Amino acid sequence: MDWTLIAKLVLAVVGIFTAGKVLHDIFIGKRTNIREEYRFAKEFLDETDKTKLHPYTLGKGYMAVAGTTAIKASEAEYILSLENPIQCLRDFVLSKQLFERLDTEGDFKLVFKKKYMADWSRWWRKKLYLFLYFVLAFAALSPMLLSNIFKVELYKSILQMLFTVPFFGLYSWLSLMAHGKSRIQLRSATLIKLSG
Repeated sequence: MDWTLIAKLVLAVVGIFTAGKVLHDIFIGKRTNIREEYRFAKEFLDETDKTKLHPYTLGKGYMAVAGTTAIKASEAEYILSLENPIQCLRDFVLSKQLFERLDTEGDFKLVFKKKYMADWSRWWRKKLYLFLYFVLAFAALSPMLLSNIFKVELYKSILQMLFTVPFFGLYSWLSLMAHGKSRIQLRSATLIKLSG
């Protein structure tokens, strides 16, 4: 039994998991300026008379609360009226492409697009993206991990990684991001239940 190979595989799995966690925290995790967000949200939501604001200013205020220009004021206002508005707004911003927007007589309503309506549809996508992340991350590091098995010299492994890391690493990262959004898809079902 080759202990060097086992050690490399264990370290690779730990590294892949750790990299995934770090990337998830960086791109989907909390923003660093929470105090400033609190001050702005308190001033805008509690102390501002919205009937006196110009629609442009009102829209910009809701975009600032949401932290993105990708949503409309009516969407942000509706989501902020739901139970647990911080989580709902964060989930909606990250998974907006999953929803159809329906305006019916001035009421705003969220409905999943047809392919995301079933719980199992969102569940299997989550599992698939996680599986793809690990497979593609392993493929990115495979020249180094498998060098002992195939008796490849160190410098050749490094040269091979110059090709595998950018290609498989990119798709591994995209799979990780899709997994993060698919986790949110499952939580976003709460938005639908609360809006219906």
